[in-house]
Amino acid sequence: MTARYTLLSLFLVFSLQGCNLWDYLNIPERQPTVPQGNRGEARELLHSFMNARLADENEDKLRAYLTDEAWNDYQGTDLTLRAEANQEFVGYKIMEESDLTGGRYAFTTNLQTLDRSQPYGANITEDLIVSFNNDEYRIASARPLKTVEVQAVGTDLIWVRREKEETKEVKLFNLQDFPPRLTPLGGTTELEAGRAGYATAILNPENRRVAFGTTGTHGALAVLKWTGETPDPEQVTLEPLDLYYGQHTILQAFSPDARYLAVEIRSTAGTDRVEVYQVDEKNRLNFHLEQAFPVGEYNVSFRQWEPDSKAFLIRVSAGVQTNGDEAKMGTWRINVQTGEREKVIGG
Repeated sequence: MTARYTLLSLFLVFSLQGCNLWDYLNIPERQPTVPQGNRGEARELLHSFMNARLADENEDKLRAYLTDEAWNDYQGTDLTLRAEANQEFVGYKIMEESDLTGGRYAFTTNLQTLDRSQPYGANITEDLIVSFNNDEYRIASARPLKTVEVQAVGTDLIWVRREKEETKEVKLFNLQDFPPRLTPLGGTTELEAGRAGYATAILNPENRRVAFGTTGTHGALAVLKWTGETPDPEQVTLEPLDLYYGQHTILQAFSPDARYLAVEIRSTAGTDRVEVYQVDEKNRLNFHLEQAFPVGEYNVSFRQWEPDSKAFLIRVSAGVQTNGDEAKMGTWRINVQTGEREKVIGG
């Protein structure tokens, strides 16, 4: 008798006896799989953590994103959880990401930092691991990879890279080489360009551009460009971008995709306003912010870029000698592509 008929006979026997054949075949039980999470959800946790740092949340709120190990990592001297005095985190970019084993995901980020008290900017590159454990994602470890800085020393603009135990410096530019006269973007008349000193300086996320502002009668805005990881002073090119009549920049921030540059300008009325440029096209975008928040009546300050570079946040407050409309006070989200304004936080 063939095996097929033997198995059929057994099935009939067990059926007549009221037994289940599968009980006698001793099928092993399936072990429940341990959830490992996924990289998309891990990335969302990372975005929340980085945005909390940009918002300058207190340490208790930031610690909630971290395991004890990661918290200890940030207590060392090589990492900065919150921006130091006079400094701000104004943007970040995820440079690389990958899956590890055991529900862990690796991310390399560039955190864009500037100093409002001096012409200084830095990109802090961190290696962060997000883990999935007990049905939640947290930052499991953090380590510094490198810091690239740009700072003014007299009339020189210096690029500095600090990586492991090595430090490399390059003199990018001397202010005496800046054009003595410029035409404001969209204007027709040349004016004296400010060359008294540097007002601001910031790196783009790829560390291959520097935007800087100058001081003087009419402050200027310009961009330095180069190719390669380390700038060659002979290959660095200057591209003046704009000139501000009787004004100067006080803050700059590249978008994560490096296409846009947000600039905060101190007006002659003593209040601040924000302009946004398409860097390579040398184009100033018009979001009608001055019509919505007239200069002198309102102070408009830049807050941060969103990770996808499609929008940025501004903070609107009352001007120097005005109370302003309470409905206009607060934090606004500006869509770069449409110019649409949305109030996200009240005054």
